[in-house]
Order: sequence, then C-alpha cells, then structure tokens
Amino acid sequence: MKTSLALLGGAVALLLSGPALAEEAAGDWGGILGGQLHVIVHIKKDGAAYSGTLESPDQGAVVIPIDTVTTTPDHLAFSIAAIHGSYDGKWDDAQKTWTGTWTQGQAMPLALKRLDPAAKPPPIARPQEQAISAGPNPYTASDVSFDSRAAGVKLAGTFSVPNGKGPFPAVVLIAGSGPHTRDEDVFNHKIFVVLADALNRAGIAVLRYDKRGIGQSSGDYKAATTTDFTTDATAAVEWLKSRPEVNKNRIGLIGHSEGGLIAPAVAVADPSVAFVVLMAGPGLPGDTLLLMQQAAIARASGEPEAAIATGQAMNKQAFDMIKASSSLEDAQGKAKTLAASLVANGQMTQAQADAAVAQLTSPWFYEFLRSDPRPTLRKVKVPVLAINGALDLQVPPKADLEEIRQALKDNGDVTVTELPGLNHLFQTAKTGAPSEYGQIEETVSPVALKVITDWVSAHAK
Repeated sequence: MKTSLALLGGAVALLLSGPALAEEAAGDWGGILGGQLHVIVHIKKDGAAYSGTLESPDQGAVVIPIDTVTTTPDHLAFSIAAIHGSYDGKWDDAQKTWTGTWTQGQAMPLALKRLDPAAKPPPIARPQEQAISAGPNPYTASDVSFDSRAAGVKLAGTFSVPNGKGPFPAVVLIAGSGPHTRDEDVFNHKIFVVLADALNRAGIAVLRYDKRGIGQSSGDYKAATTTDFTTDATAAVEWLKSRPEVNKNRIGLIGHSEGGLIAPAVAVADPSVAFVVLMAGPGLPGDTLLLMQQAAIARASGEPEAAIATGQAMNKQAFDMIKASSSLEDAQGKAKTLAASLVANGQMTQAQADAAVAQLTSPWFYEFLRSDPRPTLRKVKVPVLAINGALDLQVPPKADLEEIRQALKDNGDVTVTELPGLNHLFQTAKTGAPSEYGQIEETVSPVALKVITDWVSAHAK
C-alpha cells in the first residue's frame, strides 16, 4: 500500500475552522501535506459548475481528476475516488487560505493558498535515479505495449534487457495501490526505475507497465479492482513468454505492497511462473491491515491515543458494515445511512459524508476490504522471498510477515526477512513515517536491492 496520495483507508476528518468570509475557489491552489508533500489543486469554473485536478510535484507528473467539487463563498470540498481521498476546508480571510483537512486513510491538516504561477517547490536530489539517467547502462530499454485481452485493455510499459546473449530470466514488476505509472512514482521517487536497473545489472530482464487508465495504458482506473490488476499482471507474464530474449521457464514476479497481493494470485493461476518476491506484500486481511496502518501512521504523526481509539472504532464500524454487505450496491446504501446519522449528530459535514461514502464503496475499496491473502498464499508452490522494512508503518512487518510465514509453511523454498532501518518504500529511514518519504534522497536502499537481486539470481538459474 502506498502512502501520500495513494494511501489506503477511510478515516473521518474533523473540519478545522477559521474566520470565514468569502473567496472565489476557481484558480490554482497549493499547500504542503504533513509538512512534506507539495500538493497543487487546479479548480475550474464553467458557468455555475466547478471541476478540478490534483497533482503533487513530489510524486511525478501524474495529474488526477477530481470527481466532485462543492464550493460556496466560504467553503471548499472535493473528493477523488481513485485515490480514496477528500478535502474539506473553510476560507480564512486573515491567512488568505482554505484551511481544512485532507482525509486519506488518516486526517491531515492542509492549508491551500493561491499560487503564484511562477512559484515552484525546490527540487530534492535523487542520486540513484540521476546516476541511472546519466548512464552508460549495461542494458537496453524499449517502450512496449501488450493486450490484457480479457478486459479489452492495452497496457504500455518499458522492457529492459541486459546486454549480451540471451535468453535471460525475467521478472514482471507489479506496483502497489494508487494510480502508478511503470516507474511507481512515490514522493518523486521512481522506485521501479531503480529496482529494474539493479535487476538488469544482475542479468535479469524486466517488464514494468503503466496501470490501466494511467500513463499511456488504456482502460478505466477508477472502476478497477485488485482482481482486474491481477488480470493485467497475468497478461504481462504472457507477453514475456512471447519474447525471444526471455527464458520462458524462468519468469518471476516482484510485487510491491498491493502488488504483493496480486503476485501470488498470478502464480497460483499460472504454473509457468517460476518464483515470487513480495515487497511489503499483505499477509493480513484487508480490513485488519487498514486498521493497523491507520493507527500506526496516526501515532507516528503525534495524534493523541484517545483520538486514535475514536478513529479506530469509527473505521471498524464502517469496515464491518461493508464486509457484511451482500453486494456493492447494498454497501452503498448502508454507507449512506451511516453517513447520514453522522451528519445529523454533527460528527461530519455533508461534503465529508459524500466523500466518505464514495471512498468506502468504490469497487477497489469494497474488494480490498474483503480480501484475505492467506488462502491464496497457501496454494503457492514456487519459491517465495517475502521482505518488509522494520520501520514500515503501512504494512506492519512483524504481524504481516508472521502471517505470510504461516501461510507458506508447506512451501519448501521460502525466505522471510525483516530488513532493519527500512520503511515501506525500502528506504533507509529514521521513523518510517510517510512524512519522511519525500525528504529522503535515497530511492531504494542498496541493502534491499542486494537482498532482492541475490535471491532472484539464485532462483533464476
């Protein structure tokens, strides 16, 4: 699970209020989320209707459409179902800002100030990526495309092959939750660029691709579920089998975060898959994992224990309701009823309620909340490497790795490793809090890269 603009969850935010006068919402607005992540919101007005987009310069060039914008002279609210996020703020005339709360797995204050068109946040060095870009590199990389035929989707990606005589063993890189391109951009880190480079240098060919509906891939990202992304990963394996540069008997999967939920499902369905690497892959049921994630991140952000307990109770109530629903439509009806009661007793605004209902009952969230990776893991018979960073707050390492270990106990070739000092992105970190991600220059720890490449090299022979 990715954090920042791709963080999972459905916590309810309390509106931060200030002196409210009046302001036109149309225009470009910027703020810093969690003291670290630059956020830019573009609001357009067409007659009486508003629309918008959201982007983060720290997370690459992806621009995310806003689904709904609600505004009055002193109130701005918007929601984005694709990333399960919403914003609710009031106009503070003294500060000349929209002062409010961004809700996406946890509630974080976010003040949006009208942007100077010439203003840009200062760049932060990314030395690993800069070295790869500078080259020379002992491999060739090509833009490719392939069909996910079952869905009628065409996926675009990058296929990188070591120099020399093949055929080579190969891997498919499967990204975590969120609207990721083939680079798996997070806080302006291109995780899959660095990982692919390390694998290529170890003699492994790599296919990485834009998620459906993202980048150059076709399809509808907002309507997609983990099952749909599993179909796409299966299509990626099929495409690799068609390549003369690839040893068809030595194709493996590397899944990061939600990608670690997808990779075992592909391996169980396709016996040609030779090995699987789980980078912070889920071993816990979706609702359990989300509750643990929300509490850990809230605690690292300094929230009082009483507030954390309240948030946990509200989220568990909502999650249990969704899990008990007989269908997505049933879940939507129940969520609306629950939200209406929270609005009536003053615990939420109507804009927050609308955003929460959209978030909790999106196709992806509905499926993920009900997911349990353990039955599928028990069926995986190929070699597995499962790693987590010891400072991971999004996928708690000890509980998660123990579930994976138990699920794979009948598999004869399993390595389960907790890597000291690393966070969810496998960076060398201090606390593991998502607020650190963008400020760390390292994209992926050399320790993690060596663990992965050594294990893959040994199992790709």
